[in-house]
Amino acid sequence: MKPKKMVEALHQRIVAARESAGFSITEAAQKLGFKHYQILSAIEKGTRNVNASELIAMGRLYSRSLDYFLAPEVSREPSPLWRKIEKSNIQKEQRQFLLFLERYSNLENLLGLRRRWTQIRSSLDRADFDNEGFEAADKLGADVHKKLDLGSRPACNLLNVLENNLRFKILHLPLKEGVSGASVVDDTLGVGILININDAPWRRNYDLAHELFHIVTWSIFSLEEIGDGTKKTKPEQYADAFASSLLLPAEHLIEALKEISTNNEIKKVDIIELAKDFGVSTDAILWRLVNLKKLPRTLVQKILADPHFRDLDRTLRRGLHEQYKPSKFPARFISLACRCLMDGKISRGIFAEYLEIDPADIDDYLAEMGFAEENYEKIAVA
Repeated sequence: MKPKKMVEALHQRIVAARESAGFSITEAAQKLGFKHYQILSAIEKGTRNVNASELIAMGRLYSRSLDYFLAPEVSREPSPLWRKIEKSNIQKEQRQFLLFLERYSNLENLLGLRRRWTQIRSSLDRADFDNEGFEAADKLGADVHKKLDLGSRPACNLLNVLENNLRFKILHLPLKEGVSGASVVDDTLGVGILININDAPWRRNYDLAHELFHIVTWSIFSLEEIGDGTKKTKPEQYADAFASSLLLPAEHLIEALKEISTNNEIKKVDIIELAKDFGVSTDAILWRLVNLKKLPRTLVQKILADPHFRDLDRTLRRGLHEQYKPSKFPARFISLACRCLMDGKISRGIFAEYLEIDPADIDDYLAEMGFAEENYEKIAVA
């Protein structure tokens, strides 16, 4: 690219970065420390040059790497599937999510690690869902449960299996109320799932399983069919059926129900204890029991409409929110970043940027993670 074209492309990318991150020019100028928004406007129009420190600040604010601004060509961004209850602006969160995936993918590439997510692709096709969609989703959930060897309490193992066995890139962010998360499959970045860290742990478990359905069936449904996440389209309903089957395997749920109930009677408190045991909501337990023909639909609707039952549920789960709160970055991402730093594949500045820590704290951070120099000496050839 010729110098003049490169300068034009730089200014165009600055505009695109701001807009895709969801900032108005006034808001961005203020956060970047410009006295007047006209300064940023002049940069974007190309009538004022941007210096290195300003470009770095823009990269941080817009969640972009410097390569995005300076590379001759940039690839088209993937479009994540979002799950939310109403239309809302999620541009900033989406850019944070994609930047995490870009960084995670870079670490994997530097260490020569291959991705494994293709092992979990569904062998079903569109015809299977056209004929008996819910039955297909239910069976797919059971098949994936078996294939991943998730055990009798899948919610306890799912996150670890996806992150470490299949190498999914899973990020937990504080999202707006009503936004559950997102998922994406991309040839360059791999598989990514975003979960709302503010949600209750049982909600996060269900959302993770829900997004897994979209990953497994990524090539079956179009983005138009799935929708923008605000409506219960057929694929979204199938994802719920899949999640229920995956997290509440029929054999283990029925066995647990028999153990917890006395004199063959099911009490409301039993439902709540089952939900706690399996790491899901009481709604999920009740509707799964309806599908397994253990409870009538009318009874479940009555229970869920009972405010006393809801109060009891909240009381028995009190304190569980904080007890099971995950960290923002997965342990594998942190470990790969540490390995790359120790191997000299990334600088200390990049390491601090990736982990969002102060550069002065790097040595203490490495020691805390078990990557002190003496622990990283080669002891043999693999």
